[in-house]
Amino acid sequence: MAFPLPKLLPRIEELLQEVQWLDGLILITDSDRTCFVSFSQVDPLLRRLRQRPKGPEVAEKLCMSLLDCHGKGGAKPVLVFQGDGSFWLGMIGPSGNNPHRHHAIAHLHRCLALEG
Repeated sequence: MAFPLPKLLPRIEELLQEVQWLDGLILITDSDRTCFVSFSQVDPLLRRLRQRPKGPEVAEKLCMSLLDCHGKGGAKPVLVFQGDGSFWLGMIGPSGNNPHRHHAIAHLHRCLALEG
């Protein structure tokens, strides 16, 4: 699975603030570029995903995530999708002062440091 690198978190959070009341998801691809995909643009994305390795699995999980958060604002699904078919799908909401999130980010930094 491809996890969002800590360097991307500020960009994800910035974009999340801009689109927090819109329905959709945040997409990150091989280029590490974050973009917002509105609910009306999800079908073409799902069609493209289903044509890739592991795409049907990703598309199904993404649909479930979108249904879970539809109309709730704030938190959005974030999909990191790599060309080789590896992916990470999670929910990210506005951070504020969430100690659990800061702990999770610190843990991810430690894990990445051990890899290097």
